[in-house]
Amino acid sequence: MTLNLHYCFRLICILCGLVFLSACQHQNLVPISPAPQMPATSNQSAESAIVIAIDLTQKKTPPSPPAKTTIKDDTKINASSSYNQASKPNQRKSNAINNQNLTTLLTKTPAKTAIRLQTPTDKDIVEIIEMDPTLPKYLNAELQKIYQKPKAVRQEYLLTMANKILTMSYAKSSARLLNQIDLDLLPESLLGRYFEVRAETELMLGDSFSAIVWLHQAQVLAPSEDTYETTKRLTLKVQAYEANGLALAAAKSLIVLSQLPNTSNPSQYNERIWSALTQISTNKLRESVSKTNSDIARAWYNLALLPLLHHDLDLQLAALQQWQQQWPSHPATIKFPGALANLADLRAQQPKRIALAMPLHGRLGKVGQAVMDGFMAARFEAQESLSVIPYIKIYDTSLLSNLDLLYLQASADQMDMIIGPIDKNKVIELSEKDALTIPTLALNYIPLKTKGIAASGNTTINLIQFGLAVEDEAYQIAMRSLANGHKRIVILHQDQPWATKAAEHFYDSWVEMGGEIASQVSFSGAGDHSKIITQALQIDHSHERIKILKKHLRGSGNIVKSEPRRRQDVDAIVLFSLPTDGRQIIPTLAFHYAANLPVYASHHIYQGPTNTSRDRDLERVMFTELPWLIEQPTIQQKISQQWPDRERYTRLFAIGVDAFRLFPRLEQLQAFTNSRVHGVTGLLQMNNQGRIFTQSSWGQFKGGKVVIDPR
Repeated sequence: MTLNLHYCFRLICILCGLVFLSACQHQNLVPISPAPQMPATSNQSAESAIVIAIDLTQKKTPPSPPAKTTIKDDTKINASSSYNQASKPNQRKSNAINNQNLTTLLTKTPAKTAIRLQTPTDKDIVEIIEMDPTLPKYLNAELQKIYQKPKAVRQEYLLTMANKILTMSYAKSSARLLNQIDLDLLPESLLGRYFEVRAETELMLGDSFSAIVWLHQAQVLAPSEDTYETTKRLTLKVQAYEANGLALAAAKSLIVLSQLPNTSNPSQYNERIWSALTQISTNKLRESVSKTNSDIARAWYNLALLPLLHHDLDLQLAALQQWQQQWPSHPATIKFPGALANLADLRAQQPKRIALAMPLHGRLGKVGQAVMDGFMAARFEAQESLSVIPYIKIYDTSLLSNLDLLYLQASADQMDMIIGPIDKNKVIELSEKDALTIPTLALNYIPLKTKGIAASGNTTINLIQFGLAVEDEAYQIAMRSLANGHKRIVILHQDQPWATKAAEHFYDSWVEMGGEIASQVSFSGAGDHSKIITQALQIDHSHERIKILKKHLRGSGNIVKSEPRRRQDVDAIVLFSLPTDGRQIIPTLAFHYAANLPVYASHHIYQGPTNTSRDRDLERVMFTELPWLIEQPTIQQKISQQWPDRERYTRLFAIGVDAFRLFPRLEQLQAFTNSRVHGVTGLLQMNNQGRIFTQSSWGQFKGGKVVIDPR
């Protein structure tokens, strides 16, 4: 009996405590508004929702000491039984807004303010639109009127305004407006126009890659048969393809554009079509001939093949006459493009007697011998095609005390042109002369920053420079990076003169094109790869932040789990390195969270074809290289078989081959700036300073092998 009384007493105490606790809760928890009435279901909780109102009003009465509170959770929450399915979105929306308001409350609370958590209605939401400081006041005023329109109709006005300010060259402001357009609310009939304005904006901002993406979306999502619309899109495509270096795509679009019904004069596109076609390789042109269904396009491709198949101008002229007979009504026959229009005159002016001035003994003896062998191999190959072969006399410059003797002897021998010298110092000496008595094709370059040359250009008459320059590769890498849509670059280069020079030229070219350099670091290769990569990618900063955080939390009982991060403002990496270092750098980049960054490199990263797996660590690296090595034309294979023990001089063989192919075309290259010669060292073109610059081929490592032209 005593035991039962004891239990009854404990039960009465518990009940009194619950009543007291309930009274306290009723005093402190006041509903803001009645909970919505929900239909009763078998799974629904009978409890009402409670909203906590926090009163932060400052009171003059001193606060009472805080009471010790123990929170006991006796409620099991079932997510599927709180509300019916129809109320869940509203519940999530209300929770999100409450969380947002609570965050604001805890971070910034004004004094003497009572805050109540409420769900705002649509009419309470006010859009704050900032003025665009780059636009004139009257355009900003027009924009404010557009923002006052209902959202459903506002999108069309934003598109019209974006197009308007784009025509006024406010490209950044146009892009900002286009980003504000809700495509779900834009009428379907305006979708194609949106893509066009977007592409045109990207072109004006210099991002040709993005412009191509938008134009292809227009083709897929908003096709049009309207002639005006087709003309507009093709015109934009051509601009984007040309800026992106996609010559074949540009040529195809131009050919289609010239054949549209509203084109009154198809020949107006001849020069641009020809300029694009002269950048395409022989193999691609032949492939295009076999694939196209258009006779006009097929004729264009065959015309572009003429100077590639016939390096001799006599053979070119004969082939051109045959082409004209086959396509008498083609747009190109009305006015031949480029140098084809003056081919007969150029043939009459080509040199007939050539002096090949090379050092055959001494320090540069083997270099001169390799160039001469390549030159003569090209001569004998040309002889097989029954073309007119010029007279060639070899002068050993290592036996001449000065260059004046070379020109005296060549003049006495009635030479029309001198090819050489190859020594850089001798080329600089020639450039300092007021004039040369005989036109000269020097096989080396004057340094770009030579005093007096960079500012005024090559003032020496009759001096043309040709060779292989790392500056050309650096410029080509910059162009490719820009075309691929990159903005911020990290430069890694060896601490060697050639690599430093390449990095400096890339830096200057990239900044001049509007790109940004995130960082530039050099390495010695003596175990410092990881160090320079962590520095370039700012991973050391990440480690430092982790150390500081651990220091602040020391003793708090918290366990810090961290993973370092690289900087996120980098689009790509440019690498000037030899293969040995490159095979260590690429895996190290992957280890430091940069495996997804594209890597561009110069030809130095490539050691040549191999049957081993040595290049697997260079996976995905894109690099420039001579067609001579990466495509291996027939003449390269012949020379390699004839001199297998002289592979180290293979690039010099290539210079000799192209020197032979260039000399008959120099007048052509000077007279027509868009003219190009497809050489074994690359696509050759001359600038207004008499410098022939080379556009090499591209390769990419995949599975330890090299894929030609990954684009």
